[in-house]
Amino acid sequence: MQGTDTAAEQGMRDRKKARTRDSIRTAALDLFEEQGFERTTVDQICRRADIAHRTFFRYYPAKEALLFGWDFGQAILDAFAAAPAELPLWAALDHALTATGGRLEEPVEHTERRRRLRRSLIEVKGSVHNYAVVVIDGFTERTVTIAAERLGVDPATDLRPTALGAQFGGMVRHHVLIASETGTVAEWHKAYRDVLDTAG
Repeated sequence: MQGTDTAAEQGMRDRKKARTRDSIRTAALDLFEEQGFERTTVDQICRRADIAHRTFFRYYPAKEALLFGWDFGQAILDAFAAAPAELPLWAALDHALTATGGRLEEPVEHTERRRRLRRSLIEVKGSVHNYAVVVIDGFTERTVTIAAERLGVDPATDLRPTALGAQFGGMVRHHVLIASETGTVAEWHKAYRDVLDTAG
């Protein structure tokens, strides 16, 4: 019984955290749309969401993070890590992109709102652009880590994980920062594979 009680308490805590995260996100997106991203402060978001200032930073490191979400790109990388161990790197990446549809975020209503706002701000080399670079760099680093684990090698001495990370992270960077997120990462990946297949 004690284990059941502990699991129930953990489930309740997780649901409460999810509600708080959703409340912060909704408040922020509403304010961004009502008065603009630059004019919206963290204090205003906290007041709208009815949370303490310190609570905000438990969920999001900055207001820019609300345009990307806490899980940006992680579904693809989780699927890459979980791909069957016998698959080589390219096949494992293909598996991950097929499993996720090549989407960097879950396809729900708030995601489209977030993407619309992000696209309107990303080309301006300010805080949103700079935060995107940090997020994509983190995505690239995790790609390298997963590739190294799948190969059982040290990326300091074996260049293959870093080469894959540079290639995949570069596609995501172009997709987000330059191409305004047209198409999907899977389509960019296929185009890259087609180029390699036709190389001399």
